[in-house]
Amino acid sequence: MTHDIKGVLPVVLMPYTEDGARVDEDDFLAQTEHMFDVGCDGFVVGQVSEVLRLTHEERLRVAELSAKAARGRGVSIMSTGAETPNAAVEYSRHAQEAGVDALLVMHPATIPLDDAGMVAYYSKVIEAVDIPVIVHHAKSLAKQPLSIAAQVQLLEEYGEERVLFKPEAQPTPPRVSQLRDATGGRARIFEGDGGMMLLDCHRRGLTGTIPATEIAEIVIALWNLLEQGRRAEAERIGHPLSYLMCHMMNSTDYYLSIAKRFLKERGIVKSTHVRGPSRHVLDDETWTEVHHTYQNLLSLAKEFNR
Repeated sequence: MTHDIKGVLPVVLMPYTEDGARVDEDDFLAQTEHMFDVGCDGFVVGQVSEVLRLTHEERLRVAELSAKAARGRGVSIMSTGAETPNAAVEYSRHAQEAGVDALLVMHPATIPLDDAGMVAYYSKVIEAVDIPVIVHHAKSLAKQPLSIAAQVQLLEEYGEERVLFKPEAQPTPPRVSQLRDATGGRARIFEGDGGMMLLDCHRRGLTGTIPATEIAEIVIALWNLLEQGRRAEAERIGHPLSYLMCHMMNSTDYYLSIAKRFLKERGIVKSTHVRGPSRHVLDDETWTEVHHTYQNLLSLAKEFNR
């Protein structure tokens, strides 16, 4: 199904019960329904899904929920990276057996790996499964960037049907071009900064973009305009979206505190709970500013998605 892994694939924001004791499965499915209803090609369970804060049993269950939610409507992609290759292989095999369409695999976050270590880690996971693997470099968690040469090595070894890329090492746009050029345009690359750099990255040869649930229809409108070559109209969405992301992307918890409040206000989830330990409390003045920007973006999205 590699040909279908493209376009706008938002990340589910993990919904919890009000006390945070368990995943709210109904609200998980409500998010995926919302994404498909507004025209997304599929969805992802990623790092902003608080995947590292899930219990082992919850991670297994979420993979099963993902396969169920996407069946017949689009693609499901499950995050299966871990601190050891053995653990990553276990999560990856389970996700494949559950029926997800692809894997998003992040590198270990606690130990810095050089290129040889990164290639060995990813190779073990890729060889353990049959479905495509998106190699995810998470800039906020990586001890050192995954080099272009290492990514090229993985592509040459396993091919573009098996290996895709979500590079986040900064500055992102020129690194997208470097990966594109180093692979002769073969690398299938996804932008992953909430659409912040989509105006620039799209023209460099993206396969898709991975935002999050709360901006799904906003990014759908932006992506479609860019695909149609309507740059001036795309800027009407892309510029305020970048401003919104400047507010939200100060940290993962900061992002979640805002995004989940957006979703609750819209009736897509019931709780704004962020599983702790969390170090952020959203202040009223920030909320007023981001809410105003968000409402304007939703209005623009409605205009262009007609």
